[in-house]
Amino acid sequence: MWPTVDETNLNEKDKEVYHRRRDAILMLYQKRMSFNEIKDVTGVGEQNLRRMVRRCISPDESGVVWGFRALIPNKHVKVYRLNPFHEERNESRKSGEFIQLLDKHPDIKDLIDDLYLGRNRRALEPIMKPKHIHKRFIDECRKKGIPLSDYPFNTRHMGSKALQRYLRRLAYDHFVSSSSREGHDAEQRAKHTGVGEQNHPSTLTPYQKVQFDAHRIDGMFAVKLTTPDGDEITRLLDRFWILCLIDVATRAVLGYSISLMKEYNASDVMQCIRNAVLPRQKKTLTISGLSYDSVGGFPSDVFPDIEWAIWDVICFDNAKAHLANLVQDRLHCLIGCSINMGPVDLPMRRGIIERFFKTLEEAGFHRLPNTTGSSPDDPRRTSPQENALKWEITYDHLKELIDVMISNYNGTPHGGIYHQTPLELLGKRMANGLLPRLLSEDKRSEVLFLQTTITRVVRGSLQSGKRPYVQYEGVEYRSDKLSNSSHLINAELTLHVNVDDLRTLKAFLPDGSEFGYLTAAGKWALTPHTLHMRKAINQLVLRKLIHYTTWDDPVFAYTNYLITKAAEKKRGAANKITHVNEVVNDKRKRVNEPQGQTEALEVAEKRNEALDKARELSNQEQAEMEIARYENMLGKFKTKSI
Repeated sequence: MWPTVDETNLNEKDKEVYHRRRDAILMLYQKRMSFNEIKDVTGVGEQNLRRMVRRCISPDESGVVWGFRALIPNKHVKVYRLNPFHEERNESRKSGEFIQLLDKHPDIKDLIDDLYLGRNRRALEPIMKPKHIHKRFIDECRKKGIPLSDYPFNTRHMGSKALQRYLRRLAYDHFVSSSSREGHDAEQRAKHTGVGEQNHPSTLTPYQKVQFDAHRIDGMFAVKLTTPDGDEITRLLDRFWILCLIDVATRAVLGYSISLMKEYNASDVMQCIRNAVLPRQKKTLTISGLSYDSVGGFPSDVFPDIEWAIWDVICFDNAKAHLANLVQDRLHCLIGCSINMGPVDLPMRRGIIERFFKTLEEAGFHRLPNTTGSSPDDPRRTSPQENALKWEITYDHLKELIDVMISNYNGTPHGGIYHQTPLELLGKRMANGLLPRLLSEDKRSEVLFLQTTITRVVRGSLQSGKRPYVQYEGVEYRSDKLSNSSHLINAELTLHVNVDDLRTLKAFLPDGSEFGYLTAAGKWALTPHTLHMRKAINQLVLRKLIHYTTWDDPVFAYTNYLITKAAEKKRGAANKITHVNEVVNDKRKRVNEPQGQTEALEVAEKRNEALDKARELSNQEQAEMEIARYENMLGKFKTKSI
C-alpha cells in the first residue's frame, strides 16, 4: 500500500542505489534475513536501514506515507529546519534562518500572511506587492528590537529573497485566497472549479437543456439618420448587446436577438426566445463577398420537423431582466419549462454559452477594423470610432454579419462534441429518436411571446356622459362594444398586453369570457410602439420636453426629439432612434396574428383617416369662409382712387 516509483525516470546510478535500498526494506519486512545478512547482500547497514524505514513511514504534506518514494536518492522528505547548535553549521550560510525567525516571532508570520492574502484588514492596499510586504517586514523587525548583527539585517538583501520564496509557497498552500490577487475571475474559477466531479449528468436529448446569456458587442457601429430639416447625418451607436440561446446537448445556437439599449430588458429576452422558437428565414445579404455556408443554418430552417421546438430547462444568470415577471410567466405558461437561475456570480456554470461568445468575438468582431477589443489595452483596439465612420460600418451590416456568423457556427466542427458540427449531431440524435417537444398548436402565435396580463377597472360616468373606457400607461383604450356596455362601468377587466405593440389590448370579463380587442385612442393606434417607448414618451411629456396635440402622432413627436438629440451628439440618442425606427418600420404581419387584432387595427386606421379627412375639409371650409369674409369687407370699405 506504499506509493511506488517509476524507475524509468531515474538514471543508472540512482536506479542502482534505489534498488539496493528497496531490496533491503523488503528483506527486513519479510524477515528472511538478519541485519548482517541484509548488509552483505545490499550494502545497507542496520543504522542506515532503520533511518530508511523512518523516512518511508513518515507522512508527506498530504498526510500520505512517503513509502518507496523516500528511497529515491537525494529525495527531501521534510522541510529543512536550521539547527543553531549543530557542530558542523556554516555561519556564512543563512539557509533556514528566515523560517527560524518566523518561528521565534509568530506575530511577524501572521503579519506577512495577512498582508499577502488580504486578511484581517492589516492594510488598505488591495493587492500588496512583495517588495512592499518586505518593507513592512523590515519595519516590524526593527520594532521587535532585532540587532543589526542578526538576521535579516546581516544579509545583502535583508531577507527579501527568502521572503519571496516564502510567499511563493504561501500562494500554493492557499490557492483560492492567493488567486484573488489575480482578479475576481481567477478567484471564482479557483474556488468553484477543478475540485471533485461534475455535479450534473451529460445531456443527450436535444432541447433538453438550453443556456441563455447576453454579451456586449466589442465594436463601434455607425447609423445614418435624417434630421427634421431633411439633412442626413451619421452618428455612432453606443455599444449594445447580443442575446443568444444555445442547446447544451448539441451546441447549436437556436436563436438570438440584438438590444440597442444601455441595459437589455425583459422584452429583449423574450424576443430572443421568440426567435429561437419561430421558424426562421435567411436574410438577404447586401455585403459583397459575405455568404452563408451550405452546411450551416439554424435548426428550425435546416430541420422543418422541429419548427416550434421548445426546451425543458433553461439556464439563466441572476440578471434583473431574467427575474422579470414577463420572462418568468411566459417561460412557465407558454414554453412550459423549468428555470435554473444558477448560483450568483458564477459564469462557469453556463460555460457553453460563455465559450460561444468568446468564439463569436475572436472569429468575428475582433477581426473588424472597428473593434474595441477585449479590453482598453487590447492592441487590436485602434481608433474604433474613426474606423466605423471611415469605412461606413453600419448597424445594418452588423445584423447581416451576426446572422451569417451564427449560421456558419452551427455548421462548423466543434471540439466539445468530438469534432462534429452542431447541426450534424442534432440530425444524428433526431435519427435515433431523441426528438424535442413541440409547442402546441393553440399556442403557435408570435404575439404570445411578449404578452403579459394585467387588470384594469372600466372607467366612465352616466352623470357626465362619458362612455366606458379603460386606461393603461396614460392612454385610453376603447371599442364600439365597450362604448355600448355601460353596465361594465367600475367592473374589473383582465387585459392581455403585448408589450411589443401597445396599439391594442385583448380584454376578458371577470368570469374569464373573452370580451374583444380594445384600441388605443387617437393617434396612439396608428404607429407601432413598445411599452418601453410609451413610458419614455410619457416621461418626456411629464418633464415638458415634448408636446403633442390630439392631431399629432406621439411616436413621431418622440422621434423628432430623439433626432434633435442625436444631431447634438447626445450619448445614447442614436441607439434610441435606431430602435424606434426598427419598431415603427416593422409593419409586417405577425406569425399567426389573431384576426381580431388585425381587424381592430384596420378599423382604427380607417377611423383616423376619416377624422383627418374631416379635419382637412373643415380647415378648407374655414379658410374659404375667411377669404369670403375678407373680400366682403374689402367691398364695403374700398375707397375711390384719386
